[in-house]
Amino acid sequence: MLATKRAKELIQTGNFKNVDADAVYIGVIPQSEITRTDRTIILITDVRTDLALDGNLDFHALDKEVEVQIFYALNADDPDEFETSLIHLFVRNGWTMLDNHGHTVDPKTYQVTQTYYFDYFEIKK
Repeated sequence: MLATKRAKELIQTGNFKNVDADAVYIGVIPQSEITRTDRTIILITDVRTDLALDGNLDFHALDKEVEVQIFYALNADDPDEFETSLIHLFVRNGWTMLDNHGHTVDPKTYQVTQTYYFDYFEIKK
């Protein structure tokens, strides 16, 4: 399964009170959502897929990384509790958090944003 799809499905199972399940997108945010600041939107993009566990002239695993960008609604609560729950959700489901880029504020919309990088190691048969 594509890592982006796996990550989206995982986030949607989290039942987060401040993120609608239909506000999680893969690859690109739809044009109709670009200017919305009234709800929190998550964008998941593919970063890389590396071959792993080389042996016998073949590979036996894939190491997949995704970027998870969060664009908070202007009226969103403090994101700390949500972000902690999100990280726990990924880690408890076999992902590793590789990096985060801290909170920034979009200069046009004034939305707080956060970017995480998660890695999923998948054994192939």
